[in-house]
Amino acid sequence: MRRGWTGLASAVVALGLAALMSACGGSATGAIQAFKPDRMMVLGDELSVLLPDGRKYGVNAFAPGTSTIDCVTQPLWVQSVATVFGLTFAQCNPNAVAVTAAQMYAQPGAKAADVGAQIDRALAAGAFSETQILTMYFGLNDVLELYAQYPARSQDVLKAEARARGVALGLQVNRVARSGPAVLLVSAPDLGLAPFGAAETAAKPEPSGMPTRAKFLSELTDSFNAGLRVTIINDGRLIGLVSSDQMVRDIQPPFNTFFGFNNLTTPMCRAGALPPNCGTDTLVEGADIGTWGYATDKLFGPALQARLGQIAASRAVRNPF
Repeated sequence: MRRGWTGLASAVVALGLAALMSACGGSATGAIQAFKPDRMMVLGDELSVLLPDGRKYGVNAFAPGTSTIDCVTQPLWVQSVATVFGLTFAQCNPNAVAVTAAQMYAQPGAKAADVGAQIDRALAAGAFSETQILTMYFGLNDVLELYAQYPARSQDVLKAEARARGVALGLQVNRVARSGPAVLLVSAPDLGLAPFGAAETAAKPEPSGMPTRAKFLSELTDSFNAGLRVTIINDGRLIGLVSSDQMVRDIQPPFNTFFGFNNLTTPMCRAGALPPNCGTDTLVEGADIGTWGYATDKLFGPALQARLGQIAASRAVRNPF
């Protein structure tokens, strides 16, 4: 076994998540060794991006009584994972930690085809090792790019390409996993259940017998994720998989209130102040960052980022890396 097994030892995420972690086995003497990475690398698209000034592609918070970004409040899911392991991003370092070992390589607009370049950038900062964790979250922009080609290209052709892109991403995930780091992989979010899907269905009705636009977006997402899932190494050790598509499906009515959501259909950010320039001072009237799901018609708001962070942090410490 290349790493010890994780089990019970407590670590608390900034969101208030109490995660349990420990390990069993892994050394010749039988000593318990919990997996605790010394470097974290973030790959992906805008759902994972922290800009150099601490802004997010969601809803930014401000320090009380100021116009200064408070990058710690309303954290991204990757910040929650970093907090579990005591790692800090240079893009959000209010305590001036000397060593910022959480490193950001995610880029807005990134697609599966861009993952290789992001991996190469991470490698340029230092060789991969088994004492590192790497997060990967792609698919949002692939699904949007393919959806924009409909109806010029058929649904079946586009779903086949979505699956092929998922396969290509899976091969890159395996490349990283075999080279040393623990990989925390997040599946593509279900855009059919985002406000974008409902808006497209209303604006572009399909002929009788055809799936709605929202349904087609969900099917594209499923195809991408299916290609990803069948390709990645599935030995339960090298890769920890987090299903953001299932997370979104789990919170749909009538279960939304159980998870604390009362609005999954209205984007919070005003049209004139979209991410990364959306803040708590530029929200639509009545918006509630604690119970509304989406910052825009496609991007998660703070509450959905928080839920994803809880799930991902728990997987990161429980998976037998």
